[in-house]
Amino acid sequence: MKYDSICIKENVKNLLPTTYAILNEANLVIHPYVYKIVLSGSRGLSNCFREESDIDLSLLVDSQLLSSESNQGKVLREILDVTLNNWKSSVELDTVAVFDICNCNLNCFNYEFYSDKTCKVGGIDCLGLYKIQKGFCGLVPKIGVSINLIHPIITVWEREK
Repeated sequence: MKYDSICIKENVKNLLPTTYAILNEANLVIHPYVYKIVLSGSRGLSNCFREESDIDLSLLVDSQLLSSESNQGKVLREILDVTLNNWKSSVELDTVAVFDICNCNLNCFNYEFYSDKTCKVGGIDCLGLYKIQKGFCGLVPKIGVSINLIHPIITVWEREK
């Protein structure tokens, strides 16, 4: 399977030049099922990072493509492995595969700032998450993940339609 290197959006360069430089030099590669990448956390729009801060990227996965797979867990692992195995930066990457479980098309990831009007299903445990980090690998259980805590976000890259 062919994997894509991506070009970081120019508005990230203007708003977050340090983060842009890291992302641009890190060899950010994605699986073809990823259609959008958003940046959150301290290196995102909150712009309150320390030198040792990681980069928080959410890889939005095409739910139609994912639902056609018989072993979704294996595919989600592969999606994260592609990005993590190609990452070339001393700055740690904290990434998660995000997929739609509420038929909302992950509309909340289209807005930089969260509003209660953004989410029609309440914003708690309303998305699927697959994570690899510090001894954990798998689907994140419904533990009260609140979408408003992910914001503010900025789109780093989006597949052309």
